[in-house]
Amino acid sequence: MKNVADLEGPLLDFWVARVAQLPKPRVDDGFCWIEEPACDGDPAGALEAAFTPSTDWTHGGPIIERAQICVGYSEARGWGAGPTADAPQFQSHGATPLVAAMRYYVAIKFGNNVPDETEPAAD
Repeated sequence: MKNVADLEGPLLDFWVARVAQLPKPRVDDGFCWIEEPACDGDPAGALEAAFTPSTDWTHGGPIIERAQICVGYSEARGWGAGPTADAPQFQSHGATPLVAAMRYYVAIKFGNNVPDETEPAAD
C-alpha cells in the first residue's frame, strides 16, 4: 500500500485518472498514459495520451473546479487542499497547489492509502 500523502508525479497522476474513471490509465516511461478515443469513435483508432494533472493546469484545473476543491497556502504547512466548506482546514498538502489538490482528490475516493499498482483496473 502507498500513502496518498506521499504520491507524486506519474503515480499520483495514475490515481487521479483512476478516480476520474479515465480509460486504461497506466504508468510507463515516466508518465501516466490514458487512452483517448478516436474522433470517429472507432476503437481501433484510439491513441494513448499523457495525463499530468499534478503538473499541468489544463489537466488539473478542471478537476479542481468540478470537484470544488479549495486550495491555499500557509507558512506552516505549505500548499494545502480540501473541501471548500472546511477551508482553510486543509486535509492534503503538497509542494505545489496541483499536487495538494490531486492528493485530496485521490483521498476523497480511496482514503489515505492506495494499492501498489500502475495498470488499469480489471474490467
